[in-house]
Amino acid sequence: MDWSREKLKERYNEHPVIWPLLKQGQAINSRLNYHYYYKWPGSNQRASTREINLEFASQCNLRCQFCALDHDKPKKNMSILVLRKLLDDWLEDDRFHDVAKINLYNGGETLLHPKRVEMLRVIKEYKNIALEKGLPFPKVSMLTNGMLLRPKLIDTLLEEELVDEIGFSLDGGTPESFEELRVNAKWKPFYHNVRYLLEAIQEKQANIRVYGITIVTDDKPLNTSWMHPEFVELSEGFDHHELRRLHDWGGQVDTGKKQNSSKSRGCDLLLRQMIVLPNGDVSVCCNDLNSKGVIGNIMEKPLWKVYNSENRRRYLELLDKGRKEEIELCRDCVTF
Repeated sequence: MDWSREKLKERYNEHPVIWPLLKQGQAINSRLNYHYYYKWPGSNQRASTREINLEFASQCNLRCQFCALDHDKPKKNMSILVLRKLLDDWLEDDRFHDVAKINLYNGGETLLHPKRVEMLRVIKEYKNIALEKGLPFPKVSMLTNGMLLRPKLIDTLLEEELVDEIGFSLDGGTPESFEELRVNAKWKPFYHNVRYLLEAIQEKQANIRVYGITIVTDDKPLNTSWMHPEFVELSEGFDHHELRRLHDWGGQVDTGKKQNSSKSRGCDLLLRQMIVLPNGDVSVCCNDLNSKGVIGNIMEKPLWKVYNSENRRRYLELLDKGRKEEIELCRDCVTF
């Protein structure tokens, strides 16, 4: 996550003048990057991807009120074979060595994977191979709802240094709102899990970053002054805590507010991200929780061919021309 970008968004996303200007600047930068990576000479020697999201498990143990995930879709877990194929492709193709982060999240809850620790050990194995070759390895960031991040697992993650960053979704600002918004979540176990992690990091002097994301309803300000003391306690223990309003997952969820679809050209999410699903399918956007934007499969083609696929290039071309209404996945999106 680009923390400077997140801080700008947190500070100005409700400002009537500054926010539109920032969005215009972002659109210009996105279009320049599109032409650099896809149109200008030498573009076949460079990739725009900076983040790869891995969906270890497609299912979730919560039923959050404003989530676009289709809970009726088949439940799938990523195999070690798929994970190794992705990491082999990354290792062998230096065009992807500028990838800065591997995000362990998409629609499902990462920690529901029955072999989650084994999967993380595979990533650590490739990290060691990369470092031996003198290659930088992407930071490994896991976003979780925290319900399954219990002390024994926390100790393993820290002792084996399996992740570089852990993020938590903790919406609402009070225990009551947390449980209302995050259906099936319970505040007390969540609070104790996160508190244990923060204390264990201090005790072990672990080199790991912790952040939180909190959805705040419109009737409350975007600060912690009104929040429950236990929320504030966790917030003060985070390295970064993003407070945000409800968003509509690219137009897939009705938040009760009318939001005008952006008319900007280009899209940073499409340029910078690829999302690898449990079966090896690759989607173009982190807002695509239900696999509408699949452009290929890494078990059938090398990662570069999926990245450079006709469908992905078509999406980029249409967005650059301001024709997002022609893309079903993107037409109602207000993210960019």
